[in-house]
Amino acid sequence: MFLNYFIVFLSLLLIALIYHRLALRFNIIDKPNHRSSHIHSTVRGGGILFPLAVIFWWMAFDFHHTWMVLGIIWIAAISLLDDIYTISSKIRFIIQFIALTMAFYDLDVFLHVNWLALPVLYFISLGIINAINFMDGINGITGLYGLVFLGSMLAVNIYTGVFDQYLLRYEILAICVFLLFNLRKKALMFAGDIGSISLAYLMIYILIQWYLTSGSWTVVLFLLVYGADAVLTMADRLRKGEKISEPHRSHLYQILANQGKNSHVNIAIAYAALQLGVNFVFFIYPKSTPSSYLGIGMIVGAGLLYVGIKAMLLRKYSNVPAQ
Repeated sequence: MFLNYFIVFLSLLLIALIYHRLALRFNIIDKPNHRSSHIHSTVRGGGILFPLAVIFWWMAFDFHHTWMVLGIIWIAAISLLDDIYTISSKIRFIIQFIALTMAFYDLDVFLHVNWLALPVLYFISLGIINAINFMDGINGITGLYGLVFLGSMLAVNIYTGVFDQYLLRYEILAICVFLLFNLRKKALMFAGDIGSISLAYLMIYILIQWYLTSGSWTVVLFLLVYGADAVLTMADRLRKGEKISEPHRSHLYQILANQGKNSHVNIAIAYAALQLGVNFVFFIYPKSTPSSYLGIGMIVGAGLLYVGIKAMLLRKYSNVPAQ
């Protein structure tokens, strides 16, 4: 099995090198603007490795979960087109909805979830997809957070046996290859929409699979750190009357990077480490999911901590111009 993983890793590395060359040739480049947290033009779409790893797993293990794989192909394709061109948000939303429907069908969600709850599930899933996409703004943050998510799921799988460990491992290999190009001071590639949205889709698939088995909504706390930054930033922008779909520099990680002049890599490590701590203390060590009361307490605590830290940093950097 080790040889198999080694071959997959080398194959993904080769694809990454080829994609990097092609992206430079065809100008698939992320050029910084006044809302960016980076200053160099960088290849966009390196996250193409994430859906490819799923396809490799699908082909290697008897074509299981075909509907989920078709969904990630759909969502990856429209996201790649959006990385290259500018695709209407309505079209992207429709494709994301279709892809989620395929994932839900694959998991038999329509048989196990009350039909009245389905709109809520779609709303939360679409929110997670776009929140994770918004959080992909500095070097290393998407890759490290994804690595913590999938690695923690492997640990959870020891006592649950819910997930396909090979799918998790193939995706971890893809993230490790991607981080070779991204986890550095000057990144060679960004994940792009194809990377962040494909990874978010897979995260949703895994979380719903866990939810259907455990019956506990608190499994979503595997995204607590991202959730606090994304949801509370969105709420603050809505309060100010800003359009949440427009690019901005209001996330806590952006303030740390731009006004605080902190290393992108260090910020990414901090976010990943915080989520790893949550996963270990509340899921992996107790070998169970938190109760609803504890889950609500965690959300309230994370929210208050986030608001306090952000307010402190905004005061500290009030006279510091962003990069």
